[in-house]
Amino acid sequence: MKQPNPDHPILVHASSLGRRLSETEEIRRFRLAEEQINRSSRVQGLIEEIKRKQKELVHAKHYQKPEYTRRLEQELDRLQLEMDQLPIVREYQQSQVEMNDLLQTLTKALSGAVSEKLNVDVGGDVGGGCGSGGPCGCR
Repeated sequence: MKQPNPDHPILVHASSLGRRLSETEEIRRFRLAEEQINRSSRVQGLIEEIKRKQKELVHAKHYQKPEYTRRLEQELDRLQLEMDQLPIVREYQQSQVEMNDLLQTLTKALSGAVSEKLNVDVGGDVGGGCGSGGPCGCR
């Protein structure tokens, strides 16, 4: 498949949209929260401890040690709850939700605009072809 010219007007607009998107409050807030998470020794320590316990859990399950497996699962639940209750983690999670909502809204708007324009330009439903019962009328 031939790659479009990077100077194509649509790609230029897409690049501009991407730059503008990165300047939104939602994206700035997410990046700030991410930096704080990465700099937090407490959060990073909990992440490392959770990873260690998860590896232990895999081994405990593999070697069929039910009591040890249960203890590790409880410890993982406790560590996860401890991490989830940190304000910095809650801020990060909330900023992720807001950023995702923005991106989903943008995706729907673009999809709707393109679909609407294609429908008008084609003069009806898009799709079909031989064997589909589409515009040519064949089945």
